[in-house]
Amino acid sequence: MIEHAEFTVEEGDTQKTELPPNLGLRDRASLVAINGHEAGRVFSLSGEVLVGRAMQCQLRIDEPGVSRVHAKVVANGRQCILSDLNSRNGVFVNGQRVTTAELHHGDRVNFGPSSVMRFALADEQEERLARELYRSAVRDALTGVFNRGHFEERIAAELAYAMRHHTEVALAMLDIDHFKRINDRLGHPAGDQVLREVAGAIARSVRAEDLVARYGGEEFVVMARGINIDGASAMAERIRSRVGALSVHWETTPIPVTLSAGVALFSECGGDRTGRRLVELADSRLYAAKTAGRNRVIAC
Repeated sequence: MIEHAEFTVEEGDTQKTELPPNLGLRDRASLVAINGHEAGRVFSLSGEVLVGRAMQCQLRIDEPGVSRVHAKVVANGRQCILSDLNSRNGVFVNGQRVTTAELHHGDRVNFGPSSVMRFALADEQEERLARELYRSAVRDALTGVFNRGHFEERIAAELAYAMRHHTEVALAMLDIDHFKRINDRLGHPAGDQVLREVAGAIARSVRAEDLVARYGGEEFVVMARGINIDGASAMAERIRSRVGALSVHWETTPIPVTLSAGVALFSECGGDRTGRRLVELADSRLYAAKTAGRNRVIAC
């Protein structure tokens, strides 16, 4: 079993902070990513955990040097055993290639040439702090979806993956219609309530693997891997319909809510892996949806 959290980790930082004895033993095993777009992510380990690129791996590492099923970690209380599962590029602990090794607090673990993690034993209080730090770093405080910074970090990695594996990435840009009128008429607390409700509706309308982020103000983005223009259009239309069906009230005042959407595909962007062209194209279609009367999806 594996759980996820994140916090910022300096790769060169080797300082260890021990808790006073009365705060209890470090008894929760974790692997902390210290490089790449996942830097800072904490994978809390329990029982048997497969590591690799394949969907069945509980700890998935989307790096080209990582095998589909690369390694296995067995965590039993304070003891944690790491085993290489005949991977192509090997498993390394503190710079030494290993077949099987017991991990100790502070060990540096490499899965292949590029994925670097640090093994840690933490107590419940430390784990809770890590999750709180993760949430404040990558989540929008008002709506709970990812923030723009996290989206911008992820999009380049997603497009690089799509280029390597010849898959598609779709981006939907979504904007709440006439949002300024809501703020002007009912005040910003009412607008905040609308933002929370809309973010929830968007999150409920997409797959677990899709990324939902607040892009700024009343604008949201959804990034989806492995779907074509028909699937992306259907996703955006599903979001539009669900938002339009919301029953939002501020005190006793009902607030009708609609949104407009623009959809674009990575394959339309001439190989630009930065994400700038994809965002520009989706945004231009969002603008077209606005000028065409709002409350609609434009995908081409």
